[in-house]
Amino acid sequence: MENKGAGSSIATKSQYKAPTHFFPVVVDNFFEDPGAIVEYGKSLPKEISEKSPGRRSKQLWAIDDVLHTTIIKKALSCYYDLDYVSLTWQNSNMSFHEIPRYSPDKKDIINKGWTHQDVDIFPNNEFAGLIYLTPDIDPDSGTSLWSLKPNVEIEIQAKSYFDQYKKGWYLDDGTPTDGEEYVKSYLEQQELLTEKMRFQNVFNRMIGYDSMEWHGANSYYHQDGKDPRLTLAYFIEGINSEIGNGGPKSDFPLKRIKNYYI
Repeated sequence: MENKGAGSSIATKSQYKAPTHFFPVVVDNFFEDPGAIVEYGKSLPKEISEKSPGRRSKQLWAIDDVLHTTIIKKALSCYYDLDYVSLTWQNSNMSFHEIPRYSPDKKDIINKGWTHQDVDIFPNNEFAGLIYLTPDIDPDSGTSLWSLKPNVEIEIQAKSYFDQYKKGWYLDDGTPTDGEEYVKSYLEQQELLTEKMRFQNVFNRMIGYDSMEWHGANSYYHQDGKDPRLTLAYFIEGINSEIGNGGPKSDFPLKRIKNYYI
């Protein structure tokens, strides 16, 4: 079942607490045959999305539900031993996401992603992540996690890319503008955040994080003649885990760690 709609609340330090469910994780060589996944992803039609730059395929569950479910389970197996834990979830979204560079200058701000939280796009989302699927791309085109600076009590501009479209910062074809207001707002947002973790774009690398994490793409840049940034992005909500079949409910991974008071 697909999530619908986007949240539109004011993001403040008081409203958005620290992540409570999942700690960040990275797994290299995620797919056994990544080339086949890349070719499959390239073959799928993609459309402009109002929630992000570039183009996205249809949800994978609507195209190949077996593949969709297998990937979700493999990602969640980073936290749960599925031989002993019965795992279910209410909703999940997964699609191939292709983003071209918007400037030949690697440092140009329009080549950078906006920092946001996935709960602003899918309000009930708990766990999210992506798999990098572009061989030989610039490794700096990965993803960073951010935290709000102390005592920040302001609205974060462009909480989701949907807000940027409403402000006219993206054209109908999904291309960002490079006007003064766009650059000014981006720099203002960056002043309110502190980078706390950086994932380099490594082919066939999977990253995962709590949906409450502030995060954004570091760059969409790729060299002339190279393929654009292709990822397989996923979002999961309503995760429930039980020890055994019908046994006691298992805590979320981050909560299990926090239960040790040292």
